[in-house]
Amino acid sequence: MNATSNNLYVASLLANFFEAGWAIQVLVGDASQAQYEASRLARPEVEKHLRHMADTARNLPEDVRGQMPRVDWESWVELGEHLPPRDAKARALVWTVIEAWLPPAGQELRRYRRQLPELWRFEM
Repeated sequence: MNATSNNLYVASLLANFFEAGWAIQVLVGDASQAQYEASRLARPEVEKHLRHMADTARNLPEDVRGQMPRVDWESWVELGEHLPPRDAKARALVWTVIEAWLPPAGQELRRYRRQLPELWRFEM
């Protein structure tokens, strides 16, 4: 992969990760855990976006992840092993991700976008 295509690849992965997180926050809104788990529409979409985030974290080059150490990329990668959630423990993990992982990850990615704009640029 040449430098230009690698830059586009990284920028697209970072944008996709961020946008999937944002979509989850919109889908969940201010729902409680019980409301979320009872949702036949939002829950599968959230799980789809979480899968996308886990896959994206796994595909993000290690050197790029290393430039953003305040995002726990390894935990995002490991999340993929629990999707779709097939038991109560995995469902509890999904809710933890929604409540405790997403807000700080989004905040850190916004900070990194300001600090490392070259990673986020879609330029040829």
